[in-house]
Amino acid sequence: MNDYELMNSIFSNFIVNGKTIPAGYLTYDGKETTYITYTFTADRPALFGDDKELESVITIDIDIFSKGNFLAIENKVKEVMENNDFIRIDSSPDMYEKETGLYHKTLEFEKVRNK
Repeated sequence: MNDYELMNSIFSNFIVNGKTIPAGYLTYDGKETTYITYTFTADRPALFGDDKELESVITIDIDIFSKGNFLAIENKVKEVMENNDFIRIDSSPDMYEKETGLYHKTLEFEKVRNK
């Protein structure tokens, strides 16, 4: 399973407190006001041997958008990512976007891949 398939699998049926939260790669075009987007931001070689890349590290940003409190969604994202061998390395401040009326939080994760 490649990284895109893994992320689709993780978020294909993402349920928080009994409500399905839609997710999309890069963008979300649906009508829900609570949703997640994810973006691959880096793919760096990390370990070499015999002049070959043996491991790499991928970095993924997950953005949570919501009209209200997103803490339960944030906690569930952290849980499912950690269950899939990702490590949270950063998170944004809590944001509010006046133009959309949505609260916004970005979580950044990394994962080591063996080649």
